[in-house]
Amino acid sequence: MYAARNNFAIYQQKIDERFFGPTKSDDDEYCDNWKQRLHLLKPEEQGFMEKHVNLKLKEMEAGQILAWDPDEHTLEYMRHMAKMNE
Repeated sequence: MYAARNNFAIYQQKIDERFFGPTKSDDDEYCDNWKQRLHLLKPEEQGFMEKHVNLKLKEMEAGQILAWDPDEHTLEYMRHMAKMNE
């Protein structure tokens, strides 16, 4: 369920590290190594990313970023997982 909702996290934790090296430093929980790789994007890709990040920040401020309506299968799965965790 986590991977389905946070596919970026799987990329960041597993795939990115495989190709570009550690994503965290020893003295820091958060690593900004991604900034060193921005030059790998074409200018139009950088522009797209800038627009996308700004959109997501606005959604987050408005409380929309996690807004979703679970379907019946998701609700059933959530009930099942809650029972297993009791």
